[in-house]
Formats: sequence, C-alpha cells, structure tokens
Amino acid sequence: MRRFTTAIGRVVAGGRFLSPWSLAATLPLSMTIMAPVGAGVDVAALAPATLATTVCFVLALGVLVLIERRLSAPRVRAIVLIVGIVACAALRPLVQDAWATLWALPVPAAAQLPFRIATNVVVWPVVLAMIAVLENAVHTLRRTNTLLREVAAELAGAPDHAVVFDRYARREVDAAASALTGAVARWEAAAGASDVRALGEEGFRRWSHRLQHIADDRTSTSSLRASPATDEIPTRRRRRSLPPLRVPPRGTVAIVYIACTLPYALRTIGPAELIAGLVAAVVVTVIVDHVARRRMFARTARRSSCVYLLGAALGGVALSALAASSGHHGLIALLPAVDYLAFALAAVLCAGAVHRLRREQRRLSGTITHAQRTTREGVGPVREGLRRTAELLHRDGQGACVQFALTHPQASPADAAALREDLLALVHRLASTYTAADPGADAAAVRALLATWGRVIVLRTALDPAGLAVLDAHPVLARDVYDVIAEGLLNAVKHSDRKRADVSLEVVATGAGRRLRARVRSRGRTAPDAELRPASRARELGAHLRADGRDALLEATFPLPASPSVVSAEHPEKQAAPPS
Repeated sequence: MRRFTTAIGRVVAGGRFLSPWSLAATLPLSMTIMAPVGAGVDVAALAPATLATTVCFVLALGVLVLIERRLSAPRVRAIVLIVGIVACAALRPLVQDAWATLWALPVPAAAQLPFRIATNVVVWPVVLAMIAVLENAVHTLRRTNTLLREVAAELAGAPDHAVVFDRYARREVDAAASALTGAVARWEAAAGASDVRALGEEGFRRWSHRLQHIADDRTSTSSLRASPATDEIPTRRRRRSLPPLRVPPRGTVAIVYIACTLPYALRTIGPAELIAGLVAAVVVTVIVDHVARRRMFARTARRSSCVYLLGAALGGVALSALAASSGHHGLIALLPAVDYLAFALAAVLCAGAVHRLRREQRRLSGTITHAQRTTREGVGPVREGLRRTAELLHRDGQGACVQFALTHPQASPADAAALREDLLALVHRLASTYTAADPGADAAAVRALLATWGRVIVLRTALDPAGLAVLDAHPVLARDVYDVIAEGLLNAVKHSDRKRADVSLEVVATGAGRRLRARVRSRGRTAPDAELRPASRARELGAHLRADGRDALLEATFPLPASPSVVSAEHPEKQAAPPS
C-alpha cells in the first residue's frame, strides 16, 4: 500500500495523472459496473442517459487533462486534480438524473442519491489512480528503454572502434621500428658523443613522445567512429498478430473487482448476501490463479494466460449464477460475468505489456554492460601497449644513448657495435612490448565512458587530477573504478525520472588511510526499492546504493595500492634535457 501511495504521489507530481488511457477506460466502466443499479432501477431503460452522462464525464476529465498539463506547481496541480476528480465524480449521479428527467426516463429513487454520490466519490479516484500508476509505469519503461537504446547505439561501435584504433597503433609502432632501425644502421660511432646523443634525441625520444601522445590524446581516437551500419542496435522481429499476454500477480482481479463493486453492494444487498459474494469472488480468484500457474500450463506464458482468461470467464459465470440465485435478473445478473472477465483481460494485457518492456530493458542493460566492457577491454590495452612501447623507447633506448655518450667520449669500434646490437634488439622488441596482455584500464578509458554517456544525458563530472593520476598508475584499480561508474550511469537511466547524473572521483582521507572514492548521483526522483543486483560487478567491488534526499547515490571507495618502484621518475614529456 505504501508503494502504491508513493507511486500516486510521483504521478501527480509528474503532471501525468490523467491521460488518454484514463479517458478510454472511463467509457466501459461507466456503461457497465458504474451504471446505476439497485432496487427498482431498469439499467436498460437508463442506457441513453448513462451514455450521455459518460460523454459529459469524459469531457470534464478531458478539461482536467488540459489544466493539469498547463499547471507547473506540483502542489497547485495536486489540489486542482483532487478537487476536480471528486467534483466530477460527485456530480455524475446528478447529471445522470438530469438527462433521465429531460428524456422522461425512469429516475432512481431520491433516497439512493447520497449513496450513489458516495459510491462515485470513492470508486472513481481509486480507479483513475490505478490507471495512472499503470500508465506511468509503462510510460517510464518505454522512455527508459528508448534512452537505453540511444546509449547502446553510442556504444555499438566499440568493437569496430577498438579494431580501427589497434590497426592505427600497430602501424605507428611498425613505423617507429622501421625508422629507428634505419637510424641505428646509419649511425657512425666515429662522429663522437654528439652523434649518439642526437640519435637518442631525434630518434628514440621523438618516437617515444609520438607514441605517448597517441596513447594520451583522446581526440585521436574520438574521430574513429563506427560506420552507420554498426551504430544501429538490432531489434528483434515480433509478431504483431497477438498482443503480449502474461498472468497478473495473484489476487489482482479480486482486488479490483471488489473495490469497484463493494460500494454498490453495501447499499443494495443484505449482509449475508454481501459476505457470500465477497467469499465467492475471493475463492474464484484463488482457483483461477492457482490453475493458471500449474506446471502443465505454465510452460509458456501464452498458454498460462489463455488458461487464466478461460478460468476468469468460468469464474464470472459462477458469480453471475450466484447473483441470479440471490434474486437478481437481467443485466444485473450478467454484470459479474462481464466485469470479472473484463478486469481479467485488462490485467493480462497490462501484465504482458509491462513484462515485455521489462524484458527489453534487461536485454538493453545487458547489451550496454557488454559494450562498456568491450570498450574498456578493447581500447584500454591499445593505449597501454602504446605507453609501454613509448616507455621502452624513452627508458631503454634514449637512456642507452645518453649513457653511452657520457661514458664513451671516444668510442671504440667494439663498443659501438655492442651499442648497435643492443639498440637493434630493443627495436625488435617493440612489437612484442605493444602486444603484451594487460587487462587493466586507465583514466582515458574513464573519460571516454563519460564522453559517451554525456552525448545522451546531462552529465556533470568532477574528476580530481590526483584521482586520475592514480588510475593511470594502477590499471587494475582503474578497471574496478570504470566498472562502478559504468554501473552507476546505467542505474541513473533505469531508475531515475530525469536524464541527469553527477560523477565524481577524488582521493579522500579516512581513518583507514587515503582512499579513492567514486560517486555517481542519479538526479531526480528514484524508485524507492532500487538496489544493486546481487550478482552485479559493482556490488562485488563493495559499492553501495543509497537514497540521498530525492536522489540516489552509488558510492564505492578503494584503498590506494602502494606505488610501484619506477626506473625513471620523470614522464617522457617532462624529462629534462640530457646534460651536454
């Protein structure tokens, strides 16, 4: 009940309480279960007045729809809706009697008017609220799936993007190997220390900087987009002949049927007949729910749904038979059969639509998760390979040249040959150094992930430079942070009603030492029962999802690993000029 109340409040605040579905459902309900019934009332004779009343009621609700869409203040909108719906419901019996009097039709007894007004005031807000909650759930699922499809389309070219980037990087590594091989072959030791120093500067240092720049430059890879053919997410072909069907939750039809019929029953039948009718409705619903879920029928959703509808039809006939045995006749006796089957059919169709949308959402979520992992694992190793290759050229290649120039002012032919062999062996290692396996990630991979989502939602980021440096220094930690942020952004789209999210990454001091904290805040109202899946990667990494005001906050903290020892304390681009 609390969830239902919360959902109603969310719908009222969102400005979509009344919709075309509300108006469409009003017509059959007004002509059947909400038609004037009771002792001395001829339902068939009053049908013209009931139809005219229904038209007036639908038009009045249509005016409320227009007013609701124009009001921006949630509190004012809620007051106008409540007052308007209650007023329309209360005036409905009066309008009914006015039309009947105008056309000289039989009018229900004046003593029934207060009960009829009370019945309308109770039933219509409840029915419209149920329709609004259901329509909002379907609308939210469709909107979320559309947004997820956009994200998936942005990520669809990840494998092709990684392949193109890898080919480009391999060409650069091969070009570096070819150019350096020629430079080493042309080097003459007789030229002295200045020439070997120039080999280190113009050859190894220049190619080291070039490969490092390609690895760190995001603009060099952002232009490598997949072709339009791969940017489309294939959608499954569905047969359009039959709508989706699904057995609704247990007791759904009984709750709706009793809620709609109880107000009339309280004033038209005695206590014994009322109790018998309630028990019969509950028993029929329990039997129908149980039989439709039997293993022999539950193998397919369509078969169980058909069994459910068949059981609802038989159950409705049983309720009509009970009404006939109690002295009712004509349309009054047929209403239970018609209403119960109609409620069951509506429940099956609604459950089928919601199930299909949720299944589509799970499929899209899985597609996005896989694409994000592919992006991280596809482009990340390419960048790492380029960095390893650049570091090899800087650390071993340029370092060997500088060291040789310092220690051999006048190199002998043997020393020069040894250096040449070492440099050629180093150049031959470039290809294997580039292809070395590395499953980690880096700060550039996190930035690329945020750039992809930023093209779909309003995304604000606060990335601490110290935290980004930690990601570059620890690929495994960067991989875990990447997974947490990816999960948080996916949850922001699935569970928030706004296309907004905030991402922060910072190094914080805690009682257990310095830690790296990653946060993803989902802006706007979030489902109160939203939580991480038990098998989600973010939960395995210790992330927690909690409510923070009207927002949801996914947070994870990681202990900072000990800094590994390095050969060179300076980045290649910050390396000081070698001593002359």
